[in-house]
Amino acid sequence: MPAKWVQSLLKLQANDLRIRDLEQRMKLLPSEMNALKAKRDQLVASTSAAAEAAHKVEREIKSAESEIARLTDESRKLQQQSAMVKKNTEYQAMLNTVALNKNRIGKLEGDVIELLDKFEEEKARYRKIKAANDAAVKSARAEFEELIAFAGEIKQEIAKLQATRPSLVRGVDSDTLSRYNTLLKGRSGGIPLVKIENGICGNCHLRITPQAMNGIQKGVVTYCDNCQHIIYDEEASE
Repeated sequence: MPAKWVQSLLKLQANDLRIRDLEQRMKLLPSEMNALKAKRDQLVASTSAAAEAAHKVEREIKSAESEIARLTDESRKLQQQSAMVKKNTEYQAMLNTVALNKNRIGKLEGDVIELLDKFEEEKARYRKIKAANDAAVKSARAEFEELIAFAGEIKQEIAKLQATRPSLVRGVDSDTLSRYNTLLKGRSGGIPLVKIENGICGNCHLRITPQAMNGIQKGVVTYCDNCQHIIYDEEASE
């Protein structure tokens, strides 16, 4: 069985590594939440664009129908006025305008028929996109709520682990704890206390020196001469 200081440090390390993992997970949550928000906004914008495409065709139909009504009314008034016109040139001008209006009305009516077909297509497209996007938005919102709940769970677990840490620290001497804390907070994000296997350091993967192996066998706190990590051997007795 490893020395007592190893057992105590392993318990502290398990606690601290869990805290570190949870804190790293917390750092990723904002970007994940922002990605879900962006996805939601994109889906909503896509639905709005499809709706606007249908509304645009509808406005074109109303505009054409309004122009047909205006030209029809204009032609009706010209026909009424033509009966009272004495000059032949004015009469012919009115008839020409009525004829032009008739041609324009015919073209507009053709346009309306085509636009009505297009409007039905755009409405069907909008309904299809809306159904798919609404489902995707609902899913994204559910994921977002899950992340919020998950963040709460992580915070609770971190608080619990941090509350446990003082009792675990008491089992480690101050010098070893100082080295351990330095390694724990190092940029490499490695594991301070590592196991050796077949004489190889679990951190730097280089062979442990005879002097270090002798220290391990004696049960004293030992550091790897290559990477300075704290090392232990499960096979070494206390």
